[in-house]
Amino acid sequence: MLTAAAAAMLTGCATTSVEVSGGVPPTEDAVVAAPAPVPTPSPSSEPSVVLGEEVLSGAGPRTEERLDLSVPSGTQSVHIDLTCDPGERFTAELGDAMMLGQAMLSGACEDARTLAWPWTESSSHLALWVEPNVEWTASVTYSSETFEQDAALTQECEAFSGVISQVQNADDGFGFYAAFGADEWERRMDAATGDAVTLAASSTTTLAPHLEAMHSVLAGRSPLPGGMSEVQEYWRAHQPISDICAWNHSEVYVTAEFGG
Repeated sequence: MLTAAAAAMLTGCATTSVEVSGGVPPTEDAVVAAPAPVPTPSPSSEPSVVLGEEVLSGAGPRTEERLDLSVPSGTQSVHIDLTCDPGERFTAELGDAMMLGQAMLSGACEDARTLAWPWTESSSHLALWVEPNVEWTASVTYSSETFEQDAALTQECEAFSGVISQVQNADDGFGFYAAFGADEWERRMDAATGDAVTLAASSTTTLAPHLEAMHSVLAGRSPLPGGMSEVQEYWRAHQPISDICAWNHSEVYVTAEFGG
């Protein structure tokens, strides 16, 4: 069974205006909501062939309806320059991220970056979550250039998913399901720590320092068997790795051994 890291969402309502190049700006009533991890650099390049552009703006969260994008024929990737109130955070999703094998992109409003997604015909709706009353503007560019994943990063994200799966299954098996004792928990944690140090040592991507931080946390070990995933340092090391992988659309996940 696959489970992906989830974010809490706030809800509210807003009216959103959409301006499409060369058209009459329609108005739609819409809704948003708000999770929030910490972002990291986008792996995508600037689109070389622009097929179309539009500007969407509004205030507040969106939960019930998504923004309909006017995606022109031939689009291979969607790029969004998002601005919102400084000090606030956002999460954006294009289509159904889980179904498409993509990721929701989150970050601080003051971070200057381009949100980018591969595009398929099933992902023409944009969901944007911010706090109530937060003003935002999304400048959307449609490109004929494909979204290029960093292959090395994708491989390391997959390997990291294996590490965190070992940690979660060790904790669940010992603590929640009582499937084994403390000795087996220690053995499993030793295996996860060994894989983490190997991954950190071989990393050739921006994950390298964060993988080393995760190895240090796992090597230090929770003082309580079965409690590794409850240690704050564990999640502080986990977060930047999860974010970098998400921006590459190679999201980390847990393969659960128990509870399916």
